[in-house]
Amino acid sequence: MVQMAYVDQQRLDGYAAIMDHAGKRKAEFDKRVTSRAPKEVVFKAGQLVQVYRSDLDYTVQVGRKMEPKWSAPRRIVSRERNSYRIETLEGLPIAGRFSSRRLRRFIPRVGTQLHDAQEAIERARVDQEKEEDQVPDEAESNTPPPDMEGNASGLEAQGDEA
Repeated sequence: MVQMAYVDQQRLDGYAAIMDHAGKRKAEFDKRVTSRAPKEVVFKAGQLVQVYRSDLDYTVQVGRKMEPKWSAPRRIVSRERNSYRIETLEGLPIAGRFSSRRLRRFIPRVGTQLHDAQEAIERARVDQEKEEDQVPDEAESNTPPPDMEGNASGLEAQGDEA
């Protein structure tokens, strides 16, 4: 009986040591990552990005070593915390979400069709953001001014006298 309690205590001590070590490793990793990487990269819907293919990092096949590690341009669809949904330039959605750590901004060459199309998309997005900013102002202008309410109550008072 005493032997079983001793074995259980050793198992618990071992688990505690593993968890403590994992916490230290995480803290060291976070310290290294935050010191060299930008704090937060935020992409907006419609921006062009490339996706890093990390599956090629540790390949031993000669043919795969020469494949590009960055994908063709893709377009951001939406953001969910620190990950993004993307689509091809043709508008076909790509399955899954992609961490912002695997994305980098793609800037097309000036004078290409992609550059012209991207400028049009970004102008439309800016115009849409301006319209969204103006919508609350219009809602506030629909409320009647205070003097109109005073006139209406004055009319009611005149009707009571007659």
